[in-house]
Amino acid sequence: MNTFANKAVLVTGGSSGLGFEMARQLVGRGAAVSICGRSQERLEKASRLVPELSIIRCDVTEAESRRALYDEVLRRHGRQDLLVNNAGVGMRYLLAKAEDLERRVVEEWRTNFLAPLLLAQQFLDLLARSSGTLVNVSSGLAYVPLSVEPSYCASKAALHSMTQSMRLQYSKSGVKVAEIFYPAVDTPFQGGRAPANALPPAEAAALALRGLEAGKPEIRVRMAALIYAMSRLMPGRALKTINGFIPDNVEELLAKE
Repeated sequence: MNTFANKAVLVTGGSSGLGFEMARQLVGRGAAVSICGRSQERLEKASRLVPELSIIRCDVTEAESRRALYDEVLRRHGRQDLLVNNAGVGMRYLLAKAEDLERRVVEEWRTNFLAPLLLAQQFLDLLARSSGTLVNVSSGLAYVPLSVEPSYCASKAALHSMTQSMRLQYSKSGVKVAEIFYPAVDTPFQGGRAPANALPPAEAAALALRGLEAGKPEIRVRMAALIYAMSRLMPGRALKTINGFIPDNVEELLAKE
């Protein structure tokens, strides 16, 4: 049985990378998929690649833009069965060297933590009407931080905790809440620094959707499952292992970014 057929789906940050790949595969499964993003150019490019996609320009960090997104989804579809909070931003820097530390931290937390929380609240009534599903996209780094992405990892750890609370509270409204933990995936999000073992986005998205179809509340894709296990069984070793991939000349490399 195709879980997603004829479902109204919204994927934030869906114009490229994992968001686009999830949207593309959901279209292939018969869903009516809307994607949103800040760049009209990227949205139009995504629409050319997958004409079935419905595009909506939106900055999920802005309250007025979120309200407009809700109104447009309601106008186009009249319902919401699946909301995928996929939009995210990650920056690499050294805490002691970042002169614009506040700007970086505020941007990451507004996008990675506040936006999913507030969008869920915005769309809760529509999701409740259809006994729908809220999906928060996280990372294996929510369990074990990569020190050169400190605020990204912290925001995803906070999102994980918040998602657990959402799951308990929103169940009273009939809304299911799932969380996807991705490992490194070879997308533009990596900024050209994807590790050799990074998953292709098509494979990562397919595994995530398979977990959603199975009704799993927490979906740990490939290496994210190993990171989770290590964080529970040997947290110190997990921290050393994850951060062992950072090169000795990281300060020099970051200065060039």
